[in-house]
Amino acid sequence: MSLPASLSPRSGGLVVITDLDGSLLDSETYACDDARPALAELARTQIPLVLCSGKTRAEMHALARDLALAHPFIVENGGAIVFPPGSFEGEVPGARSLESLRILALGAPRAMLVAALRELAKNTGVRVRGFADLAPEEIQSLTGLSGPAALLALQREYDEPFLVEDEASVARLSCAAEARGLQLSHGGRFHHLMGGSDKGLAVRTLLALYRRAGWDFRSAGLGDAETDLPLLRAVERPIVVPRRDGTLDPTLASQLPAAERAPVPGPSGWNAAVLALVEGRRLPRLCDPMERGER
Repeated sequence: MSLPASLSPRSGGLVVITDLDGSLLDSETYACDDARPALAELARTQIPLVLCSGKTRAEMHALARDLALAHPFIVENGGAIVFPPGSFEGEVPGARSLESLRILALGAPRAMLVAALRELAKNTGVRVRGFADLAPEEIQSLTGLSGPAALLALQREYDEPFLVEDEASVARLSCAAEARGLQLSHGGRFHHLMGGSDKGLAVRTLLALYRRAGWDFRSAGLGDAETDLPLLRAVERPIVVPRRDGTLDPTLASQLPAAERAPVPGPSGWNAAVLALVEGRRLPRLCDPMERGER
């Protein structure tokens, strides 16, 4: 497979890396209908769209097929990069083969994270409920996923999502995790315990593989939550998508003041932002007080 024309070393192309829930996908319905025009334009212009999410390999492989995407994707908040057949022909040192996929694992194994979360909770006195403690029916109730989708969400390998009884205790748990070389982050509904990797490391690793293969490009990324901060820091053009209520995630707003902002939440805002990228237009920056509604 030859390199797409949009990524030839002579032309200088674009690679778009995106979070899913709250960005490309609606945070409640998980639909992406309002993003279809931008998806079609990316396909027409042969601009790769790299999915980068806390979702599992099983969830994201199914979504990539549904969206007819033939590009690598990043699973479980940077736990691994998955290369479907034909998505990348360059060498991927350290990758293992599984069925028709190549998988480059970057994060700690989930079994270790489950054990660590229970030990951290016991040692800090923080009451938590991890995915390992939840039945599929509870996952459905908490997320709005269908029964089959909830089963895919439980097929975790590199990340353990969890709920806490008292949000004020999260800082204590986070400090204890960091002392063990692990990290906590917060997504749309759950906190996440990870080890050894995050979305930023996975994005940087993938972009380095592209460049090693001779691709010449600029990178852009879209996200809406704290877990997306490493992703957005790893790209040249970070774009923050507002949350469902129109506000910005406070961590992203404080840490990325020069980032661009999608005009509205969810897939509609994602669509407008990606079309601006393709057309070479700039979006308002977060640090513009008028754009934040401040006076």
